[in-house]
Amino acid sequence: MEELLQQFPDREAFDLFLEENYTPLVYEDVKEGFAEVTEEEGAHIFPESDMDQVTRDNFMEYLGQGARFILENAMTEAFYEKNPEVYEAAFGLYEADPEHSGQITESFHQKYQDSYKALLLEWFDAVITPLLGDSRA
Repeated sequence: MEELLQQFPDREAFDLFLEENYTPLVYEDVKEGFAEVTEEEGAHIFPESDMDQVTRDNFMEYLGQGARFILENAMTEAFYEKNPEVYEAAFGLYEADPEHSGQITESFHQKYQDSYKALLLEWFDAVITPLLGDSRA
């Protein structure tokens, strides 16, 4: 762990590593895992009473806990599969120095969140819009 702190003493060093080693995710990387939501959660993707309010802009707010867990799990697995060195470095830094590692790995967390949101939007377009059966997208 000490080796990671020496390799990445600051955010600039980690950002350079991230830029050189990150492989972007595409929808195909998560498609199968995201499909489990409709298989396992079915009508419980969104609370039934809120279905009339669900749109492309706000659907993430309405995701049920089970659906959210499956989506996040699929994203994490795909992210790790395509970026094991980056993922392990970020979490290794956290284990080595929980108080300060967030500052060093902030770009990692932002890239993860941005990718997740973009992939959720693709999932909404491909899977949820047809389920809603209208033009609320």
